[in-house]
Amino acid sequence: MFSFCSHSMHTGDLILPLPLSVLFATETFAMGVNMPARAVVFNSIRKHDGTRFRVLEPGEYTQMAGRAGRRGLDKVGTVIMCCFGEEPPPQFILRNMLTGSSTRLSSQFRLTYNMILNLLRVEDLTVEGMIKRSFSEFATQRALTTNEYPKLLKRGTKALAKLEEDFSRDADTRIGAEDISEYYAASSELISLNKECLNYLLSAGHTAGGALIPGRVLVVTSARKKGFARSLAIVVKSPQIASTGNSISKPAVCIVLLPPSYTHTTDESKTAATEFHLGYIGNCKNRNYIYALIELDEVLFISSNKHKIDAEKLFKEESSFGGLGASKPKTSNSFFNSKPMARKVDDFGFGNMKIRSKGDSAGAGKSTEDQSIEKVISYLLEAESMESNAALDILPLKECTKGGLFQGDEVLRFGTISNEIFHRVMDVRSYKSHLHPSLVKHYTTVEKKETLSSTIQALRHLLSNESLQLFPDFLQRKSLLRTLNYVDENDTVKVKGRVACECNTCEELIVTEIVFEGILNDLEPAEIVAALSALIFQEKGDNELDNELPERLRNTCEAMKKIAINLGQLQSDHGLMIDPKDYCDGSLKFGLVHVVYEWALGVPFSNICQLTLVQEGSIVRCITRLDELCREVRNCARVVGNPTLYRKMEEASIAIKRDIVFASSLYIS
Repeated sequence: MFSFCSHSMHTGDLILPLPLSVLFATETFAMGVNMPARAVVFNSIRKHDGTRFRVLEPGEYTQMAGRAGRRGLDKVGTVIMCCFGEEPPPQFILRNMLTGSSTRLSSQFRLTYNMILNLLRVEDLTVEGMIKRSFSEFATQRALTTNEYPKLLKRGTKALAKLEEDFSRDADTRIGAEDISEYYAASSELISLNKECLNYLLSAGHTAGGALIPGRVLVVTSARKKGFARSLAIVVKSPQIASTGNSISKPAVCIVLLPPSYTHTTDESKTAATEFHLGYIGNCKNRNYIYALIELDEVLFISSNKHKIDAEKLFKEESSFGGLGASKPKTSNSFFNSKPMARKVDDFGFGNMKIRSKGDSAGAGKSTEDQSIEKVISYLLEAESMESNAALDILPLKECTKGGLFQGDEVLRFGTISNEIFHRVMDVRSYKSHLHPSLVKHYTTVEKKETLSSTIQALRHLLSNESLQLFPDFLQRKSLLRTLNYVDENDTVKVKGRVACECNTCEELIVTEIVFEGILNDLEPAEIVAALSALIFQEKGDNELDNELPERLRNTCEAMKKIAINLGQLQSDHGLMIDPKDYCDGSLKFGLVHVVYEWALGVPFSNICQLTLVQEGSIVRCITRLDELCREVRNCARVVGNPTLYRKMEEASIAIKRDIVFASSLYIS
């Protein structure tokens, strides 16, 4: 057997000619070296990812198990999972690990102040260009290219210009409807408020607290899609809610009173739906009506009028056996499918008589369905007459929450929106276009124009930098840099910005403010490097400063805390999701200040390890990176013209660069 070591390439060379029988390795060997084997054995399907123990991801398992089977040597590759006396893993865990989808790649690209400042200093590449080239924007940018959005924007702009020209030219034809554009805007706002309220109500029940119960009279608008505006409608079937309870699976079914100017064409008659079904257009009392699905964004407002109707007779839908309009199921039972024996009614002398219900005189010869539709049209005509005189009462939607649907702030918000709806309805009624006989025609024209305008604005936004996911973060960070005087109004990088460009190892803002406030100038090199270790060390642990440290060093560390908290507060004030205390605690950790201070004074490594519980490898890593930070702070001192700090940083770098910490690595020697 051969133990796995760092020289993975040499091990691969040994195992390919087959001098090795068994190789014990971590997943690093399986993931990073092209080394096939006859069999792969998993002693466990759980691993520690640095934070917790978890089951192997499907991609990790596939990569490691895929080593089994050598091309040209083995017909099959064998993969073995060891249980070591324990029960085998649950079936669903194994199924997910073996057949599950690979871990989705997510972009880890983040904007930093150092990156922003460096990009502002060059002309070849902008920050926006860098964001567009990141993996997070890859799918979006590819979609923009594939869908030819620039061409669509160009065509849409031309079409909108033509619509605007036609709209201005036809101004003389809109006598009495000169305010149609303002009326459309007010109606759109009212529809939006109603939709928000109804969405709240429908989350508690399909009738929206009684607002959309069968028999409720609505005022609906859908000029461009369905050809009616400010039309009266009555609900015959409430909307159906999806099983999740968060969306509507089927809108409400309504009988909508069509405008008097509507004419039933021959083409519509050929494709007409069955009576009492969706899409059917009928005529009653010299007015046309239609069975239509009404979405929430087509409800102008809801009236308080509610009538008792027979919904089962008014609306019939195709459904499974037992529902409305259902047909008998076909079975193999001859008795069930048999027809009743015909009776010769004429033999009794009643063949020519008509059945008439008790008290039936005006409705003689009419079916109950016809009588029901006549009543509904009468209700709608009455409501239309009331609306023409602004006398149709509005349903206060907040009354629909009396059953305790909402609590606390939701009730207050809902009441505010309900009151707003009442005032918006009064506002809509104040426009002359509201009662104009050609409202549908003019409303459709404006709706086409405004819809196209909204689409063009969406395309322009999509093609602009504002659509980038990280663009708001960039603007907030750039605004902070201006506040801190790192850049000017023309995005020219100033001296503080040039200093921040030199820092790549840790928080560049903290280092820059430390340099400009001069809190390192009076410290000795050992004290400087000890204070800077707080910016490098990132492990959790004791964050308190030892009393054995010099008072000057402790005061410097406290000053660094104040700088970090002030910077965190400034970032929060500029809209970044940063808590000042969390920012300070995450950026500054003083767990190795004493250790580094003693190391800089020449104390042996074995002795400084007794001062902390931190692992030796973490101490070495911190001091190694600290040497890089010393060089960066030295360059900052050169930029600002501080020769004293420059010399001290050179001395600090020499003081820590010694002995085993900076011994040559076996990996690269």
